[in-house]
Amino acid sequence: MNHLATIDYIIIASYLLMLAVVGIWYAKKAGRGTDDFFLGGRSLPWWALGISMAAGSFASDTPLVITEIVRTDGIQRVWWMFSGVITLSAGVVLFSRLWRRACLVTDVQLYEFRYSGKSSAILRGFRAFYGGFFQNTISIAWVTFGMTAVLSTLTGWNQYASIGICVTVALTYAVASGLYGSVMTDMIGFVVKVGSMTALAVICVHQAGGMKSVIDTVNSLPNYGPSHTALFPSMQSRDGQVAALMINLGLMWWADAGGFVMQRMSACRDEKDAVKATLLFTIFQAIRPWIWIPVALVSIVWFPILTGNESITQAYPLVVRKSLDAGLRGLVVTSFIAAFTSTIVCQLNWGSSYLTNDIYKRFMRKNATSRELIGCARLSSVLLMLSAAAIVPLLSSITAVMEFMTMIYLGGAIVSFFRWFWWRINAWSEITALVGGIAVAILYLVLSLVWGKADPGWIGTYLGWKFEIRMAIQTGIVLMLTLAVTLLTRPSSKEQLEEFYRKVRPGGFWGGISKEVRSLPGTALSLGSIIDILGVLAVAFGLTLTIGFAILQQFVYVLPSCAAVALGIYRVRGWYRREVSELGVRPVVDAPLTIAGEQVVPDDLK
Repeated sequence: MNHLATIDYIIIASYLLMLAVVGIWYAKKAGRGTDDFFLGGRSLPWWALGISMAAGSFASDTPLVITEIVRTDGIQRVWWMFSGVITLSAGVVLFSRLWRRACLVTDVQLYEFRYSGKSSAILRGFRAFYGGFFQNTISIAWVTFGMTAVLSTLTGWNQYASIGICVTVALTYAVASGLYGSVMTDMIGFVVKVGSMTALAVICVHQAGGMKSVIDTVNSLPNYGPSHTALFPSMQSRDGQVAALMINLGLMWWADAGGFVMQRMSACRDEKDAVKATLLFTIFQAIRPWIWIPVALVSIVWFPILTGNESITQAYPLVVRKSLDAGLRGLVVTSFIAAFTSTIVCQLNWGSSYLTNDIYKRFMRKNATSRELIGCARLSSVLLMLSAAAIVPLLSSITAVMEFMTMIYLGGAIVSFFRWFWWRINAWSEITALVGGIAVAILYLVLSLVWGKADPGWIGTYLGWKFEIRMAIQTGIVLMLTLAVTLLTRPSSKEQLEEFYRKVRPGGFWGGISKEVRSLPGTALSLGSIIDILGVLAVAFGLTLTIGFAILQQFVYVLPSCAAVALGIYRVRGWYRREVSELGVRPVVDAPLTIAGEQVVPDDLK
């Protein structure tokens, strides 16, 4: 059944027309070279790239995931997503500057810059294929799956028609405009997304009798209760939620903000812009779940039990269908399309950069022309999108897929943090962490299937253990293996380590290089870095707690949360004045950087 009116289709068509115009407008500019196609010529303003980071993470599946989590385990489980803010806080203070100093096109290019020997080339090639194709294809597939759930619920189209429309829209735009067009439409789409989804939250809560009524109803419903409306788990609970919270806050943040975030950091004009863009993104990531949590609670009130063809993935669009009239409904569908295109274009641009820069150019055609590389990038985007579309019908739960991918990723992410600050980490360390994470995650899956404890979903719940418990066990296993391999294998050559340190100046434990190089000024890591990161966290978490406690009607905690924000702002302001405000317009380049026999000098420094 089609639940959209003519005015809704006019709104949707207008947005799609805008996409087409922007894509055509930037097609020629994006085709000038790989720096233009993948990094926007490193000329875009910081606020545009900060919004683009936020828009790229604001996918069409994200409201559906939040709704699944809240309906299943309550708001307290959303800390799984909140904990990622810690990663970004470290990114603001440390990695935004380090990635911009490195002046790379992709994060996997770092492997042959940081490590020496053939193992670094093996690592770069494997990680580029694994991340660019396998990991990226799965990510695109679950985002597309979320979008098809929205379209099928609100328009009545079947899944295959929805997949075809999603693929056509995203692919056409991504192939044409590269990062230029992606950032431009991200800014427009961001306003549409935040505005329309915030309006939906206000309208549906009002129709459900107000926030207090919604909370009281959820607390009284069978199979739900106060745990679903609590921001933190009860210390007396024995359901493992406290342990899950501690594991999330202790493990989930260990990463160096690589991937598409690194791409935006590297696209900034200078280090100062990279810091500001990442700070803007961090603050948004902290507060964004509160756009969707009220809608998730209303979905429990209105649809406590989903029957027939309705699944938990469709709970959010079911609220849209029930609460909004013609016009507003079309605006919300447009916001989903904007979220979908932002994320997919971001993923396609990022994934094709791996396949083009780190596989085709590095191992197949070192002397490829810019025109040839742009053609490869566009062809790679088509391959990624079509591969993801083929996987979509196999999926049944977005949350399950995200958990599986996190299990694979986490061990390697922790090593990616320490590689900047400990000289002893080498390419074999990263290979062990990456392969170990994949092997243990697959082992969980196989055991769950053999022992018959998997649910009917595509991934399953493994052995019945909580995701966080499985994550902690796997991380411990992978890190022990990685540490053993690190100590049993040779470090990178002193020359390689010194070249890396001289250019990036990360600070930390670098006893394997000369004292002269270690004493270079401008190191990112210092004794005060932890306090600086805590300052950013105080701003981000203080804001999310202020908003959360206000929405949940727990006003007694709002003032202390605001005080945390004020203290955080004071600390961040002092750090910015001390370490960031005087940074030069261009990163320091002592000499052209050579990686795998190729000089890497960004277009903005030529």
